[in-house]
Amino acid sequence: MTLRSRSVLIAVVTVTSLLLSSCATLPRSSEPQALRSLESSDPIMETGPIDGQEPDLLLRDFYAASANPIQQYQQARSYLTPSKSQTWTPSSEIIVLDRIDMSSNLPTDADEISYTVTGTIVGTISDGGPYNPRNDSYKETVRLEKVDDQWRISDLPNHIAVERTEMRNRYVPQELYFFDPTGNILVADRRWIFSGINSMDSALISLVLAGPSPVLEAGVADDIPVEASFTGVDRGAYQLTGLSGLSDDAKRRLAAQLVWTLALADITGPYTFHLDGEPIKNAEGSTKLTVDDFPEYNPQSATASSGTMYALTRGKVSRVTSGAVTQVPGFLGDDGNIESFDVSATADAAAAVVSTGDGSNKRSSFHVGSTEGNYAKVLEATTMTKPTFEPDAQAVWTVADGTAVKRIVRNSNSGEIAQIDVDTTELGEDHNDISVLRLSATGVRVAFIINGRVYTATVSRPTPGERKLTNVRELAPVVGDSAITVEWTGDSGLLVGTASADTPIWRVEADGSTATTLPSGNIVAPVVSVASNSSTVFITDARAALQLGNTGQTTYWREVPGLEGGRSITVVPR
Repeated sequence: MTLRSRSVLIAVVTVTSLLLSSCATLPRSSEPQALRSLESSDPIMETGPIDGQEPDLLLRDFYAASANPIQQYQQARSYLTPSKSQTWTPSSEIIVLDRIDMSSNLPTDADEISYTVTGTIVGTISDGGPYNPRNDSYKETVRLEKVDDQWRISDLPNHIAVERTEMRNRYVPQELYFFDPTGNILVADRRWIFSGINSMDSALISLVLAGPSPVLEAGVADDIPVEASFTGVDRGAYQLTGLSGLSDDAKRRLAAQLVWTLALADITGPYTFHLDGEPIKNAEGSTKLTVDDFPEYNPQSATASSGTMYALTRGKVSRVTSGAVTQVPGFLGDDGNIESFDVSATADAAAAVVSTGDGSNKRSSFHVGSTEGNYAKVLEATTMTKPTFEPDAQAVWTVADGTAVKRIVRNSNSGEIAQIDVDTTELGEDHNDISVLRLSATGVRVAFIINGRVYTATVSRPTPGERKLTNVRELAPVVGDSAITVEWTGDSGLLVGTASADTPIWRVEADGSTATTLPSGNIVAPVVSVASNSSTVFITDARAALQLGNTGQTTYWREVPGLEGGRSITVVPR
């Protein structure tokens, strides 16, 4: 079920005084839908056109005002001619431009002028606030004419276009949470919400009921009925209807979604929810819920700081703890030909790619086992990507010979190991080689590199044993084709190592809305490995394994304690 198909579909804008007090949301229309403020306070209009303003300055102010969706973009409409203000019906999708450039066209009348507006589309914000990265050219013509000796816009496209800076000034990112198909893990779904709304908690609850974003929905569970809706707050309790058919377990999961969504949005608890008039209670019978009632679902646990990591040096694996380096007993520490490996943080499991030979004589084999125990060879190919574990460590992925995505599954009862091909048809039959592939901490998303470009996809489950990559999209076009390695930071973002001397490492949000470079002063490109925990980023550049704290207090990368004087690949268990 898509976000758009729900009857409670809403956009993330504030109240209009035109909404009926008995209605929580507007029905579908060609105009943006609006969430009603439960306080029924009238929004304050911001400044409109300045008397005598020159047409180019007025047009720039119009685009700035277009970032304010209050009352169906009333502020932006004040820059239009009276007739155009009545007929302008912008689509609900917001186009985000890197910047807005304008050039005037040759005027044919003293009271009329037109401008060609250009820029690069870096993304869009669609219904419900999900961001969609893009990299397209933008070019439109806007016409202005004089009305009572004041310039006003008389013709413009039927869409909203805003500069990226204005988007970030007017909209705030918030994480909604939905369950993975097992019902055990909360998955973040980032939305951009207009910061001027009166009731952020009401907006978040309504958006959770509206369901996951179109990009994510194929990979998460959604038990919420179509008729579910949020009807307001009564004596401190959030009122939800249309949920009487849910089982007790499903009601508890919904409460966990809502509690963690609100708590991580800094909305003060405890929280009380009435489902069709019946309160949800915790194990002690209290209706006042907090995150302490759902600790097993903590979505931030995947980014918890770990005191232990692993390092691959000259084909052998060591454990690094507080600067002390010890060789891992058994296969990982003894083989000497390990090319890449991964270790699970949730189980005693590890996987390694062992390679011998070079060029056309190269052979790689895939081994699975316990961290310090015996290993079984389960797959052979010319090349294989670094292993990547699913959250429960019952399965691990790799890409064989650049094209075949393999899922290696261990039967929890018999211990037998099976190879299952992941469906990659959305990449096309003749897609180029996948050089890196990494599962997110929840296993619902996957990031990969093809031809130096970074892509993400949602992992769907057509049947319990099948996996398919869906909704494939390039996440960070700004990185170009220089990417060498990629790794998740929890479930909310990526680190990207590149071959670029100017921008050797990037941090990218999971929705592609933001890509920022990390300090590069003493990094020698290429960056061939990236990893992180909640406090530190680790990389391997052309010389050594380096680390940088997440506090931002320093921009100098230090060698990882214990790994000085050599070049190692670091792995942080997830």
